Amino acid sequence: MDNEYKVWYSIKHTKKGAWINSKDLELLHLIYTNRILTLKQLKRYGRYILNSPEATIKSKLKRWFTNDIVSLEYLSTLGKPAVSCYKIGKYGFQILQNEGIINDEKLLELTVKNIKQPSHYFGIQDVVIDTLIEIKDKRTTITSTHPNYKTYSSSKYELNTETIIIPDWKMATSEKRILNIEFDTGYQNLSKIKEKVDKYMELATGRSKEHHFVLFVVADNKSETYTTEYPANREIRIVNIKQLIGNKGANKIKNLDFYVCSAYRAPSIASNILKGIYPITPSHKESELELAMLSVQLNDDVDYTISPIEAREFYLNDVPEELYGDSHHTIVDHLNNKKLDVIFNIVEEGSVNALDRISYLETLISSKRTKKEVEQVYSLYLSTAAMQNDVLPKGFKHIAFSQTQVWHYKKVDRPTLNNKVVRVLV
Repeated sequence: MDNEYKVWYSIKHTKKGAWINSKDLELLHLIYTNRILTLKQLKRYGRYILNSPEATIKSKLKRWFTNDIVSLEYLSTLGKPAVSCYKIGKYGFQILQNEGIINDEKLLELTVKNIKQPSHYFGIQDVVIDTLIEIKDKRTTITSTHPNYKTYSSSKYELNTETIIIPDWKMATSEKRILNIEFDTGYQNLSKIKEKVDKYMELATGRSKEHHFVLFVVADNKSETYTTEYPANREIRIVNIKQLIGNKGANKIKNLDFYVCSAYRAPSIASNILKGIYPITPSHKESELELAMLSVQLNDDVDYTISPIEAREFYLNDVPEELYGDSHHTIVDHLNNKKLDVIFNIVEEGSVNALDRISYLETLISSKRTKKEVEQVYSLYLSTAAMQNDVLPKGFKHIAFSQTQVWHYKKVDRPTLNNKVVRVLV
């Protein structure tokens, strides 16, 4: 359906009905896929994705409710006013069937009362909705699915096989980039997190042709439906999970990448993963470093000469190449008559690999296990927000953090045709 393509769905044996266009179908499909969404989540999606005012989304859902296109329940948490929660209704399910959007034969029954941990459930939905908003222009190339026991079975071809792991959510691109999201409310001890990491290692090892990304999202009081008030600062939890993954060596598996962040930053990092910005490619790193070098050279406030050096002049033979910095330079400070050997590193927010490499370089320099005496490691993020929100352990004495900037351009949608047809729901 084009945006202006409308279908009149009348309810048989009644005078009720509703015009349904492509935006309506997208909203209904979102509700069906996510099972239960709050009014606030739906208004946010409608505003930023469908370009519909929040008041329009709210009134539309009310009309749909009277026609059993959606159903409505309420959830109260922490003594706050009740939150409106919508799920697909009988006729909404039929509309999606008739339009060929879903091929499920039976509507899955789920109620708010069945949700044992609302903080966990709606926290995931917040991340999913905001990630879809972040990747607005590319969302048609993304599948966003509520996982089930069939998602990651130990065999794709045999019946009754063991399920390796069921992530809290799964998103994938048409380029086969798979993002598994795990939402952490902090109730589980780290041994449970360790078990999940073990399962993802098993999954990646058994499916070597697939590249899996795992994003651990730590709750941070962002959601309106949390049933627990969390400490304002969740940094310790984030660092602990990062270090647990690094200590297990889970990030060493080539087709498996881990990221850990707060719920506030999750949509940005998830979007970067799905768009292919993370992990940062060697060519992208090279262009960012060229930009950084050029910025220094054009800065009238400093008088530096920067000369590149081969990596082998910095490292001993026992240092793994994957832990090298991205570029190595000698900087001559003409103003203060100083000569410094430095390492430049392009890092990703939330990345366990980035922390692993930073920590390793810090250890090398602190223990003087480099061929040259390194003055500093400059770790550069792609944006100020990434630099300010990444969570790392304290105590780095030889690591300095800065940022470069990346520009993005949006596509403009072409005008669509205006067509109308009528269909009747049984």
